[in-house]
Amino acid sequence: FKGHTHRVWCVAYFPDGQHIASGSGDKTVIVWDVESGRQDGQPLQHDSDVEWIAISPDGRRIASGMGGGLVIWDAMTRKVVHEIKAGGVYRLAYSPDGRWIATTPIVSERVVRLWDADTGRPGREPLKCGGEVLCVAFSPDGSQIAAGVGLGFFQVIEISTGKSVVGPIKGHMGHVRSVVYSPDGRLIVTASDDGSIRVWDSKTGIEVGKPMWHRSDVLCISITADGRRIASGGGHDGTVRVWDLETRLQVGDSFDVHHWIESVAISPDDRYL
Repeated sequence: FKGHTHRVWCVAYFPDGQHIASGSGDKTVIVWDVESGRQDGQPLQHDSDVEWIAISPDGRRIASGMGGGLVIWDAMTRKVVHEIKAGGVYRLAYSPDGRWIATTPIVSERVVRLWDADTGRPGREPLKCGGEVLCVAFSPDGSQIAAGVGLGFFQVIEISTGKSVVGPIKGHMGHVRSVVYSPDGRLIVTASDDGSIRVWDSKTGIEVGKPMWHRSDVLCISITADGRRIASGGGHDGTVRVWDLETRLQVGDSFDVHHWIESVAISPDDRYL
């Protein structure tokens, strides 16, 4: 899909599986028609690099994070709904019910911020973490947030109380770059600069089974809707790998992209990556 004029930092599928949004160093978000590979409408213009994007669960909103803050767009009209001067946004995620948007700051603040997706206002006090936050994910029921914090740590925070219910737990020898929940909420999967992808019990924080080794720093992971497979994107090796979550074995050959993989997304029907 050609249209960006600079590095693509992030990609996300819409819930219908027919469209993809991508954010780039050219300061735009582009929506693409999956079947044709063509742009759907005009690019969404920003005033800085778009480093992360998320699509609301109903597909009606696009949230984009960048050096200047957070912008929420109407996916149909492509107009700005809210522009939030939240400082730099490094990562962001929509809650499963679409009520909240969680953001992690570019600066070394040890917090996760929650924003009301309808009003654009802060949802509550920032959730305090045990270190600099590099990635974040909502639990499937929306009650908790898992965050990769500091050098190799992750923790789970209860949103209603703001208290840490798991960790911080040191499970990696490098920064935790990506975290996802299994669809049933029982497991948390983390990926790190140390080249490993590890699986944890979401209630106890105990590691489950052996790690998967990407053979390179892992910058991003995504999980299938059925919870059976994990896709991982490498930095220095420029490959995407798919793993069986039960056996921890790689499925098929690696996809050699010859560039750092900044973001991976799996289609809602689990067919495409």
